[in-house]
Amino acid sequence: MPDAPLTSAQLERLQALFEAVLEQPRTEWAAFLEARVPDDAPLRAEVHALLDAHERTETAFRSPVSRSTLIDPSTGEDRWIGLRIGAYEVVRLIGLGGMGTVYEAARADAQYEKRVAIKFLHRHAGSSAALARFRAERQILANLNHPNIAALVDGGVTTDGQPYIVMEYVSGEPVTTWCDAHRLSVPARLEIFLQICAAVEAAHRGLVVHRDLKPGNILVTDDGRVKLLDFGIARLLPVEGGTDTAPLTLAGSRSFTPDYAPPEQVLGHGVDTRADVYALGVLLFELLAGQRPFDLKGRTLTEIERIVCETDPGRPSDVIDETRAPLLGARTAARACAAVAGDVDAIVQMALRKERERRYGSADLMARDVRRHLDRRPVEARPNGIGYTVRRLIRRRRVETTAGVLVLVSLVAGLAVALAQARRADAQSRRATRVTEFVTTMLGSADPATLGRDVTVREVLDSAAMRADTLARDPALESEIRLVIGRTYMGLGEFAAAQGQFRLAVAAHRRSAPDGDPETAIALAEQSRAYEYLSDYAAADSVLTVETELLSRHPHRDRLAQADFLDQRGRILDRLGRSAEAEPLLAEALAMTLAVAPGRDSLLANAYANLGHATSEVGKLAESESLYVKAIAAAHRAFGDEHPELAAMLSPYAVVLERAGKFALADSTYREVLTMRRKLLGEEHPEYAWTMFNYADFLLGQKRYAEAAEWARKVLRLRGRTLAPTHVAVSTALKVLGQALGAMDSFPAAEASLRESLALRRQTLPEGHWLIASSESVLGGHFVLARRFGEAEALLVPAERRLVEARGERAPVVADARGRLVQLYEAWGRPADAERWQAEILASASRQ
Repeated sequence: MPDAPLTSAQLERLQALFEAVLEQPRTEWAAFLEARVPDDAPLRAEVHALLDAHERTETAFRSPVSRSTLIDPSTGEDRWIGLRIGAYEVVRLIGLGGMGTVYEAARADAQYEKRVAIKFLHRHAGSSAALARFRAERQILANLNHPNIAALVDGGVTTDGQPYIVMEYVSGEPVTTWCDAHRLSVPARLEIFLQICAAVEAAHRGLVVHRDLKPGNILVTDDGRVKLLDFGIARLLPVEGGTDTAPLTLAGSRSFTPDYAPPEQVLGHGVDTRADVYALGVLLFELLAGQRPFDLKGRTLTEIERIVCETDPGRPSDVIDETRAPLLGARTAARACAAVAGDVDAIVQMALRKERERRYGSADLMARDVRRHLDRRPVEARPNGIGYTVRRLIRRRRVETTAGVLVLVSLVAGLAVALAQARRADAQSRRATRVTEFVTTMLGSADPATLGRDVTVREVLDSAAMRADTLARDPALESEIRLVIGRTYMGLGEFAAAQGQFRLAVAAHRRSAPDGDPETAIALAEQSRAYEYLSDYAAADSVLTVETELLSRHPHRDRLAQADFLDQRGRILDRLGRSAEAEPLLAEALAMTLAVAPGRDSLLANAYANLGHATSEVGKLAESESLYVKAIAAAHRAFGDEHPELAAMLSPYAVVLERAGKFALADSTYREVLTMRRKLLGEEHPEYAWTMFNYADFLLGQKRYAEAAEWARKVLRLRGRTLAPTHVAVSTALKVLGQALGAMDSFPAAEASLRESLALRRQTLPEGHWLIASSESVLGGHFVLARRFGEAEALLVPAERRLVEARGERAPVVADARGRLVQLYEAWGRPADAERWQAEILASASRQ
């Protein structure tokens, strides 16, 4: 190698070659190197130098990868163990790979006990490309939320510039090892495989292709739960396309594990979701047969290309032997082979097809075939001829087939019903396939040559939304596509665009089912949710009213869906100021969720929090605080220590703490949420703006007026950008800014801001809404400061009455309004009136 610094491509090639050598027996290293790179003596010399370093440190570590960069030359010990990274102390090395080193760490701040995994970027992988992949992995993990995907906890850069990611610690074994150790039967292995498919499908729904699925990245915990790890080389889009003409290596810009890579990835072409489907096929082959379809160990790159792209992978049942059978829970190889031959072989082979357009279009479609097999129904991977269908039916109806002619007649009748069901299932499957094909095309069409080099998710979605206009002739398909696009817009915080897609989905559903159906109700619920996030609660309530009427004719199919509807209905009523009506609905939703899904912490967190908000709005602060504590605990269990959903629990909890007078804890909680949302969502996301205006309001109450004004202005800078001019955050920020300016004696500017806030609320909210009365009360309070007592009284008295009617005697906003009346009459020299209103405040407090 030359003396000049190595390029990132040279470093990555060196690392890949080094790791490949370590897979060979020690006595064969030199011969292997000579065969792999016969014309590059400098490269061989660099690898030998790494091997020498490896030999010197091998006794200190177990994993056969490059570790010289981890050793402190002055002590000979691992440089990370014992160090404090944020709130965590590094405990031990648990894994190394081509790009990163992973350690176990423990919470070290005495707040609570928690183990995490911290991944550091290798020093030798510090190229701009590697750093970009590392940051991408952190963002991908932040965006993914699924019980079978290891969650992101934190991330950042150490004081000496070392990037790191803090992830959920998963105590488990690689899926192949775990299944063999427990001697799982073929059906049990397929159930485990369905968990893997669910995790991969969740990533695909988030527009992420993993690209490196393998047993080492799929762990199983002691209780049998799958956890998908390592999104280090995942991609939103196939950025390489097919334009890279450099020789193929095992690293460089085309990082992957050859044993699990499909032909298009091996050849350096662009990949989509079907690359992960191929890897799932290899994984399922290995789960069943105990080996991979191809033996690529020690092969040259040219040989790997030829084998993967040209050789038939065979069938898992063909390689199961007597040594494998006991690990599959079978007494003989014949029995083990019989459990795999036929359907399961066909499923594996369909996933492993060379032509990606002939594979399953998604992990979900592959999972459906696995489920069909487990349910003894025909699978899509095999031709659905009449003989095959009958055989599957007979296997499901063994008792009926043993009783002669009468049972034969029953079988024929049952067959007719089964075929009709199969046709309906086929129609649904075909539609699901078309949905997947559309999403795949959507990803693949995001060509940098068309949309520019740096393609954004928003651009991909906008392009897909326009393409969906061509589906009008198939309204059922159009509605499903619109829902997929709308939900992705929601994840990006593009709520207006999402609402437009949900509205079109509802319209398409009505064309396909004029009398309504449960699917139309689902689309209406999504549309209402988008309006809710836009703070257009009246529109959200209107849509839910339509949904309620529809559900009277087409009720929910399960109690969990019913609980979700009750929760959404109660939540909207709460936002409309009708918290007393909302409270029993939300309590019923929580009770139903606890009964139906007691272990679903993600659902319980939201149910506790929504009821907590309603109880706080009617003045039940102690009950509200207790509910939020439960919500946050459930969110920690479901999502880890840093996640958008956890922030969604902490933000209103800070408001409750403030109302309860726990100001120091409220302040620290607000700042925790701001830090979390800024890191995970960005400073222009609407959810970050929501916390900003709540914090500004808190600072106002603490008489930190300059800080309150600055935070309010930060919110207003987003007006017309990520916040619609009519968003509730805008009117609230204007209110807080006006109050802060008034407290600092800037009366004209304060009045202008408060009047703008009131006008905006009158424009966007229904007549009589409590927020309008609240704005009138606040403006009246400003007139008290300006000693315009008559104008103040004209606003404050009727505003207090309307707030009591809308929110109830015990609502915090009512206490605030009455406090302004006390200030008015004290400043005006009317002590009797001030005492009367002070007595009202005390009486309400005593009734809580």
